[in-house]
Amino acid sequence: MKKTHLLFVLFITSLSLSFAQEDYTYISDRRFFLPSDLIGYDFRPNHMEVPNEYDSEIDPGEYSFGISSSNLYVEGEDIRGVYSVNNINPTEYGYKLLLMNARDPRIQGHLKVILNRKAQVEALVFKKSKNDPEIIFFQSFIPENLQAQEAEYFTDNFEVSMAEPDSVWGMQLTPFMRVHHDQGGVQERLQESDSTSLEFIEKVTIIEKKKKKKRKKNKRGAEEEEEEELNEESEMQEEITVEEIEVETAPAVDPGAMPPVESAESVEAAIEEDQEEVVKVKIIKEYFLKLRTIATFDDGTVEDIVDEIPIKEKFTLYETNSKDPTIPPFELEVSPKKGDPIMIRLNKDQSVSSIYVKGKEYLMRGH
Repeated sequence: MKKTHLLFVLFITSLSLSFAQEDYTYISDRRFFLPSDLIGYDFRPNHMEVPNEYDSEIDPGEYSFGISSSNLYVEGEDIRGVYSVNNINPTEYGYKLLLMNARDPRIQGHLKVILNRKAQVEALVFKKSKNDPEIIFFQSFIPENLQAQEAEYFTDNFEVSMAEPDSVWGMQLTPFMRVHHDQGGVQERLQESDSTSLEFIEKVTIIEKKKKKKRKKNKRGAEEEEEEELNEESEMQEEITVEEIEVETAPAVDPGAMPPVESAESVEAAIEEDQEEVVKVKIIKEYFLKLRTIATFDDGTVEDIVDEIPIKEKFTLYETNSKDPTIPPFELEVSPKKGDPIMIRLNKDQSVSSIYVKGKEYLMRGH
């Protein structure tokens, strides 16, 4: 798998995981409302054109443009290099990055980011220097079959609503993008093969403790039982008398003989009948956020990584009070037993927009 230049520069010393994909980046993948939304994104167009000279299809990753907070990392024949980003200016067509060659400050150029009405990037216009022509790089439309497949698989922005904070338990989300805020803000477009998911789990354990307790008899009950025993003895005596009259040839009973011995089973049964079983139930509730992803390493090995984060049954809902329309108006703070809070960012209707946990932000599809 080919690693793009931006990801190589940002991750080679600290991260062995390869996030690069062999696919193009599609127009519908991401919306860019602010210049800061570009930071960490790696564009991989599918077509290039120099007006009135030539145009051609390009392979995935053959040309790429990765934007960091201070540099533009360009991959591609004749334009490969690292360019310093002096600033990013909003324009009527989108954004314009003013560039300067990191090795030769005299070489200055620009990258124009062309947006459509949905704030999606349709094209990039790159000019290496003042003496070089502008090259237009077009983003690809996502294939219809892939779009339908991903619409079914990934969780959309506004799809999962949280009527109450405790409705988080049992909620499972399949994010579309992962932003590594702890690694320079690199934006990773997820795939179905990554199997990345977040699940809030409530684990309930029921423990039963059984104890034998001897039955207590009140005075009236004891008298009634004694009376029943006397009646039974009287009836038995009458039966014995009748038998003695009717059966004259019955053998004599030795008065010194031992009475019949009851079996151990009958004794235990009698004891159990005189005892009452008491069951004490103990309910233990535990809460987790389960993070799962399939990671592909540089050496080609694949690992299914599962991280269960113990969390408390405690929620705090905040209003962000931000004037920025791109920032969700609500944040639900979930407290782990260790570490920084987990932030669930909610839209106006309290549907899930993104989740921030352990330095990563997981965006739902449609951002």
